[in-house]
Amino acid sequence: MSDAVDKMLAGMATNRITLNRQLAKIDDIMERSNNTLLHIEANSKALNQNLAPAESKKLYNLKPEAEMALSKILENFKLLMQGSDQREEAYSALDGCLAYRDRVEHLSSSVRKLVALHDTVAQMRSSQEEQDASEDSP
Repeated sequence: MSDAVDKMLAGMATNRITLNRQLAKIDDIMERSNNTLLHIEANSKALNQNLAPAESKKLYNLKPEAEMALSKILENFKLLMQGSDQREEAYSALDGCLAYRDRVEHLSSSVRKLVALHDTVAQMRSSQEEQDASEDSP
């Protein structure tokens, strides 16, 4: 009986280590994506300030679903950062594992949305480059 318990505890310890590594990677990805979003926002503000009033219309037309996904990503990121600061150790080992699994699933969903955001930004960049190239050519 104690061998089974020892194996289960060893497995849980291994899972905890793996989850901590995954959380560190996800935190790094979220930090980089947040920095990218801040950079895009700063560039957008700088571009809007440099445009004449007649040219100050929207550069990109995003679908409402994309805008909602972006806002949900940012809201969830804030919630995740608040949740990571307020972890309680009063859970049992099983509750802790289940909570970590739910958090990892939630973060993986957010990462998939960030990948979609990255693809959208890449498409916007290529579209902008094509537009700039067509304006430069006579």
